[in-house]
Parts: sequence; C-alpha cells; structure tokens
Amino acid sequence: MILSKFTVKNYRSLLDVSVVFYRNTPISICGENNIGKTNFLRAMDLYFNHGSDSVIYSPKDDIPNHIYYGAQGRGYQTTLIAEFHSDNKNIEAKIIFKSKDREYLIDNKLVAESEFKKEILSPFHFILIESNNINLPKLIATTLEKDGLLSLDSKRRKQSEPLKKLKEFIELSKEAIKDIEREINQCFRELTDFEGILKGKNLQIKFAEFDLLRDAVKNMTSITLFDGNNHSIANKGSGAQRAVFLSLMKYISKNIKDKNVIWGVDEPEVFLQPKLQKKVFNSFLDMSLNEGQTIIMTTHSQHFINLRDINCVNLFSGEVEEKQYKRRPGEVFYALSTCSLSFDSMSEKISKIKEQLGISSNDGWELLPFNILVEGETDKKYLELLLKAKGLSIPHIIWSGGASKIGGYLQYYNSFAEESIFGGKPKIMCVFDHDDEGVEQYNKVKINYKNIDVKKFYIPRFSNELNNKGRWEVEDFIPHNLIIEAANILLRKNRYDPINKKQITNRYLVANKDKTILDYLSECVSQNNPSQEPFDFNQEGRKKELCKTFCELFENDLERVNASLKLVNESFINKILGVET
Repeated sequence: MILSKFTVKNYRSLLDVSVVFYRNTPISICGENNIGKTNFLRAMDLYFNHGSDSVIYSPKDDIPNHIYYGAQGRGYQTTLIAEFHSDNKNIEAKIIFKSKDREYLIDNKLVAESEFKKEILSPFHFILIESNNINLPKLIATTLEKDGLLSLDSKRRKQSEPLKKLKEFIELSKEAIKDIEREINQCFRELTDFEGILKGKNLQIKFAEFDLLRDAVKNMTSITLFDGNNHSIANKGSGAQRAVFLSLMKYISKNIKDKNVIWGVDEPEVFLQPKLQKKVFNSFLDMSLNEGQTIIMTTHSQHFINLRDINCVNLFSGEVEEKQYKRRPGEVFYALSTCSLSFDSMSEKISKIKEQLGISSNDGWELLPFNILVEGETDKKYLELLLKAKGLSIPHIIWSGGASKIGGYLQYYNSFAEESIFGGKPKIMCVFDHDDEGVEQYNKVKINYKNIDVKKFYIPRFSNELNNKGRWEVEDFIPHNLIIEAANILLRKNRYDPINKKQITNRYLVANKDKTILDYLSECVSQNNPSQEPFDFNQEGRKKELCKTFCELFENDLERVNASLKLVNESFINKILGVET
C-alpha cells in the first residue's frame, strides 16, 4: 500500500487540512512559526502509533479550543483520514478519536480495532523526529536498538551451535556491529564530504561485552562521533548529533524491508550549516527515489524545498480569531485555525513561498519555469497591477535595469540553467519599449539559446485609436485616463495646475496621436503653467514618482482599472503569459 493523501480534522489548530503525497519525492510543509505545521506531523504520529504509550490522544489538549467551549457534540472529536493506493484500487481508512473511545472505518465501513491495525497500520512504520524538546542522544539510542540493528538478526543463523563460550559470542557480535558501523559511516561520509569540522570524522558504535544476541546487544551498544575522544554522543554539538541521527535514518531506510517507513521530520535544518542542509536534502531525495521511503517534513529553509516538483511543497497559513466562551460571559480566547493555501499558478505559489522564506535571489529561485523579463522596475510594477486588475495570476517578472542589459541577463540565465532543475528549459518572455534604445536592443538580442526558451516582444500602445508609429514606452500601454489621473495628483502635490478635460480629449487629435503620453503630459503642463519650471515626465525620477502614485491610487480600486482595460491589447497579454491565441 502507498500513502497518497492524509487529512486532519479537528486536531489542535487543524480544522480541515489535507496533504497529498507523491511517490519518489519528499513532501515539504513551510509557513510561519507556531501556525500548526508540526501539528500535522503529530496527527500522523497519532494515527499510526496511537497504540504506543508515548502517543496518547488527549481531548483537553488535542480538541481545538474554539469547539471546546460548547456542547460536546459531533465537533467534540478528531478525525484522521489516510488514503492509500493498493493493487489498482484506492482505500480510505479513517479513525475517529472521541473523548473516551475510538471508531475505525475502512471505506466508510465500521471495523474492529484489531482488523484496522492488521489491514491498515501493520504495513507501515511511522517515525516522528521533532525539532524541539527532543533528547537526540536518547532518540539515536532508541532508534539504533529498535531499527538500526536489523541486520544483526541474520548473524544468528550463522551460529549453528549454541555458544559455548562468552568470548566467541562477543567476537561474533563485534564483527556484526562493525558491519553496521561501516555502513552508517558510509552514509555519514556522503553527507559530510566537504570542508568543515565533520569531514573525515567517523561514527563509532561501542559494544559492552555482555549477553545474548539482539535483545542483549541493544543494551550493550551506544553510538558516538569518534573525534579523538570517547565522549558519548550527548557531549557532542547539536549539529553533530543531528547529523548522526540523519545518517542512522538513511541506514535504516536501506535495511527495513518488511514495512513501508514514513518519516515525519520536523525542521531537519535545525543546527545544520547550509552545506550540510543541502547534503541532507539530497539524501532525502535519494531515500525517496531509490529506497521508496515516504518523507514529510516541516521547514523554514529553502534547501529543503524541491524546485523540481513544487507540487510537493505545501504552504500553511494561520488565522487567529478572537472568540468568546459561551458558558463564561465576558471571557475570551484566541482560536488559531491552520489552512493549506491554494494557488492559481505555480509562479504564484513559488512567489508566496519565496516571500514566506525571505528569499530574494538564492539557490535557483531567481529563475523559475516561466519568467517575464522587462526593462525597468516601473515596467514590472505597472504590469503586475494590470494583471491583478484583470484577475490573472501574476507570473515571475524580472526587471533588468535597462534594455541594454537584457542581452546580458539572457546569457547569464542560459549559463545558470545549464543544469535545469525543472525538467525542461525555463521560458523567458522579453518585453522591450519601442523607443530608440528598445528598438536597438530588440534587434540585437538573439532568441536561440541552448538552455532557455526565449521570446521577445515590443510592448504595444494601449488603444487602437493611437498610431503605432515613432516611439512609445510602458506608460503608453496603460489606459491614458488612469495615467492622467495619477499625473494630476502628482502635479497638485507639486503646486502645478493639472491637465484639464479639454486636454484629455485633445489627446486623441491627429496632431497628438504620434506623441508618447509622457511627452504629451509634459507639453500640457508647460501650457498650463507658463511661469513655472518645466515639469518633465520623461525624467527618470518623475517616471518612478508617477508609477508610485499610480500604484498607490489604484491598488485598492482594481475594478475601475479593469473597466478601463477594455482597449488594452489582449493578444499582447496572452503572448507574454505564454497563452496561444
């Protein structure tokens, strides 16, 4: 059976949250601190291990607070649902935790606990590794005893006669331990093969010379990072302890054959330097792809986000709402509700993840599968606002700092994408102004690259009523009534008489159609303010100030912007968004 989806209802802050699992790749959950990411892993632990003394369901702690104040009705329970795929069929297995008992259902049919555990839970082994309040040395020792010594069982078959002498038994056991030690060290070296304090170090499993095979051996062994002294693992640094455990985790994944192992890892990056974080994530990828292990982790690190398949990344968000106890008038509490965000496009999802992780340009995030490359920052801001007003998903838009720099950007991105992390060539839509520099660079820029798929366009004028002659820039793509409205705010702010209604109408006269909107605005200001200094909208600072005013004016009035977009060149919008028309 393969786990395909897990849903949590009414557990701590999780009212109704689902995560889809994909084969051969780790699943990541990211989001702000204290919004319920770890609760999802704990819910999975409760589902698979609730028979353990260490995994107990507590209604007082686990029922969400905002339903705890009312009558203990249907809401006063937690429901955990796992969906599996097995032999070309889907299975839904549900556990309902109530205050005093539990119900087990397979495909909505009520079954006995014993049947549920045999059919659903027994094929799986869920291991939770929390980031905080965890005794790593104890976890390492426990995991070594329970799962790390699996291959020791096979040594028993080699002992055809009862052990007559303790010395013979000890020597055989030591040899078995050495085999395990060598394999774990191989895993450890793969993770630490770069310059640093862990390079060249070895793990050492100590064997207390004692009793009978596995049951005795587990009480006689300990594991440490041997760095010239015999101090236990508890005396090593937190980063070293975590690296040791992650090495043990990889070793166990290679050796457990009779169960599907699901690892729930809470913030694997804790205590690890960035280079080691990358190594660990690559190890997780290998465990998922080659060992068939299921790994779900929470993270605040970009090094644990799989850019090859962003579908495997979940972004959690939390909403806090003030609630009033029904039975305690005047008393309030704050209910946290966790949700998994959904997105209209992959670019939007990646942008939100970048924002949450605080990433600007780092480790491949600066080039996404679909990109729009524009000349300036104002081009980017105008385009984003217009797309938002039209209700379209905002793609990844990069501004180069000038038309002359676009060619250099493309060369850089072609080299950057040499080892594509997306399974295909990233697409880059280059947008040029139709001014002297824009036309020159448009003709220079080539579109045939080995590693990137490039297309180039001129930004058009917004209305068919205007001639596409001469030169024009991004401001000419914006509906002119909106640009003029923003320009008038700027003029009044600087104590200039604004553009008047007649001048707005005259914009469409034959004599003015070939002029750019910025040239026309500058002429109007001179006519209306003959005694003042020229107010040149073509000046770079003025252009940025106009863009800022425009965005501030219409950010909260997108309906009016959308109403003015009827004349905008729809085919251009479709082209730069990669939509075939």
